[in-house]
Parts: sequence; structure tokens; C-alpha cells
Amino acid sequence: MMQPGAAPLLKADNLVLRPLAARDAGALGLEPAVAEALLAEAQQGASLLWLLAPNPRQPGFGWIGLRGIAAPHRRAALDGLVLPAQRRQGHMLAAARRVLDYAFQDLRLHRIGARLDPENAAGQALLTRLDFSPEGRLRGYRSGPDGQPRDVLLFSRLAGDADCRPS
Repeated sequence: MMQPGAAPLLKADNLVLRPLAARDAGALGLEPAVAEALLAEAQQGASLLWLLAPNPRQPGFGWIGLRGIAAPHRRAALDGLVLPAQRRQGHMLAAARRVLDYAFQDLRLHRIGARLDPENAAGQALLTRLDFSPEGRLRGYRSGPDGQPRDVLLFSRLAGDADCRPS
């Protein structure tokens, strides 16, 4: 059984994924309320959150997490971000592959979901490379920065789906 806030140290290619801490929020540009909500989820055992960094002592440039963990149903949602200066370098692909391996092999989860803004073409391409399947669109699901309703795209990957590593 998972312990609250017990995200283990993981390694992925040239990255270290260490547990996300309150001190990391400012460098990642997270609003205090968002950072507080994320860390509260982790403390309650509903999420495992990691900072993406070149090594354990250097500042991070993004985060990745398994959120909304529902152990009885063996599911969670993949979420995260990479700061703009570090995008398009394969960091999120490497981190996501490692987190998915951990989710399916160590945690024995069966389903990992993901939600994206329809305009996030890079995120959609990433999920396709990770063998996620599109599941649909939630119309007017959330409010955008302008307060207007925004759609959200749904994706998922099951434990039995193809391996996300290139052949």
C-alpha cells in the first residue's frame, strides 16, 4: 500500500525525478494556491508528484505526477508541465515513460488517464508516442483564463496496451 507523499526517487535517461516539495513551487511558476492543492493531494495519498531535474541537487524545470490515485480501481491520471525554456528536448517523454513504468509495474495500476486542452498539440503528440488512446471530449468542462468554458480532451492507457518504448 502506498504511503501519503511517498513518491520515490526515480531516474529517467539524464533526469532525476525527486519528490516535489513546497520549495519547488516558485521556481516552477506555480501559483501558491495551485502548489498548495497539489501538495495537499500528495500528503493525503491521492497523488505522487515528482520534480524533473538534471540531478538531485539542482533546481527543477518541470514536474510530473500521478494524480487522483484510486487504488481500489487501480487507476490514476498523468499530469505535469515543463518550463518553456526546457520544452521540446524530450524531458517529458523520458519522465512520463519512467512514471508509467512505475505506475504499471510497481503500483500495479491498470489505467492511466490524461486530460488536455484541445489546443495543446504537443501534449497530444506526447500522449500518442506513449500509446495513450483518445477517448473523447468533455465540452465546456472547465473555465479558461478568460472565464469562458473550455473543452478538454480525454486520453487513456491501460496496463495491457503496447509498450511505449520505440522498437
